[in-house]
Amino acid sequence: MDLSVEGKTERIPPGSHICQLYSKVTEIPGVTARLMRVGFTLSEKCLFAAAPAQVKELREELQKLQLNVDELIEMGQLVLFEEREPFLANGNRFDPYFLLSQHQTFIAQALREGWKAVRISIDMNWLAKDIATPEQILKYEAASDAVFTFQNAPIIALMHYDHGKLVPSLVVEMLKLHPISVVGKYIKRNPYYLNSEQYMLKILRINREKEKGHQ
Repeated sequence: MDLSVEGKTERIPPGSHICQLYSKVTEIPGVTARLMRVGFTLSEKCLFAAAPAQVKELREELQKLQLNVDELIEMGQLVLFEEREPFLANGNRFDPYFLLSQHQTFIAQALREGWKAVRISIDMNWLAKDIATPEQILKYEAASDAVFTFQNAPIIALMHYDHGKLVPSLVVEMLKLHPISVVGKYIKRNPYYLNSEQYMLKILRINREKEKGHQ
């Protein structure tokens, strides 16, 4: 399972949760289209959720790769979402665990339909805009890493964030939770990656130290 960015390719194992930090939303479709092209050849089901303009651009990128988008949708191998409501609890609230359960449901449905695995790509800034706190986003990322990576789940998730709209401290924490990140034209493995178990132990240790400091 490969991800290619500007000619550089990384091997992507099942259960991977990848972060793309972009400066322009137009950077999303190109990376996503190449990731999905590999998925289509491996009989995997793919999902993309973003604003209508990015969905349109993804269609165009897939067509440039000689893929018949309408046929893929008709076959059920490609699912496109332009609305946020299906991914939000009660259609209007960002809940990290609800979103994670949506991914798990998508995996289960795809396997029942006979697909080998799934690939999910979501513009998280579009999804979480004005309704999610940095803590909720980190909780979602840590939970996804725990569920998918540790279980070697049949999924590759590519989540996109506008780094210009994230507080610097959140960017640092986000990178700790992703073994592979795409930043601009570069794809790289993160030497500072902490798996979710290590990450949660670190958070607990910091909280204990804070409590001692207040005593």
